[in-house]
Amino acid sequence: MSASSNNKILSPFAGLLLALVILFQYLLPWWSVALASAIAAFLLAGSAGGAFRVGAFVNIIVWLTMAFWSHWRSEGILTTKIAGVLPLGGSAAALFIVTLIVGGLVGGLGALSGFQVKQLIKK
Repeated sequence: MSASSNNKILSPFAGLLLALVILFQYLLPWWSVALASAIAAFLLAGSAGGAFRVGAFVNIIVWLTMAFWSHWRSEGILTTKIAGVLPLGGSAAALFIVTLIVGGLVGGLGALSGFQVKQLIKK
């Protein structure tokens, strides 16, 4: 298997990352997804850019799913209240966008860090 095939959305790297992110998200604090991303990228990522892209994408999907689930379960009440506390003008859509940006950056940078540590150890 070539290194570039490990950077596609449907790859062992993405599968491991998805499993770790879901597990860590339910058991540990929110920032633990960076650790999950770093572990998966350290083990299976083939390039820095691919690690960031897949890490960001997988985390965005997981956080989007969790945000919609929370929004649906609270019938939008929780989302609206949190959006009102933040400087978002009470917009639930803006809160979703901010959530996805934060989730994507945390996951992408975590995966990039894991890949870079692997490269550092190889030297």
